[in-house]
Amino acid sequence: MTISTKTYKKLRWAIRGLSGLLIAFSLLMFIGETFFDESSGGPLTRNAILQLSIAAVGLIGLGLAWKWELIGGIIALVAFIVLAIINPRVLEMPLMFVWPANGMLFIILWALNRNNTEQI
Repeated sequence: MTISTKTYKKLRWAIRGLSGLLIAFSLLMFIGETFFDESSGGPLTRNAILQLSIAAVGLIGLGLAWKWELIGGIIALVAFIVLAIINPRVLEMPLMFVWPANGMLFIILWALNRNNTEQI
């Protein structure tokens, strides 16, 4: 399937915008929960630190996907899968599926770009 350069650029910026919103929202939620939560539950457990670290890797993957769609998309997708294995309750939150969907969109974007360059 070939798409025009103009359509590809629009699609690329839409997917980047979605990832930017996701990263910004996640950072705001982290800051709010870390510094402004009045009902602090005490120190974090090792499991919670591990889950936060994996989530951070996934968000870094979405950031990397701005430059390297395939690598960043794979990192984001794998991080979500690992997080879901460690904490299956993640799969009960529909909003969490925006993260792997965005990673898959970056992978699809890479494939579309690859198909366009091969046909030239």
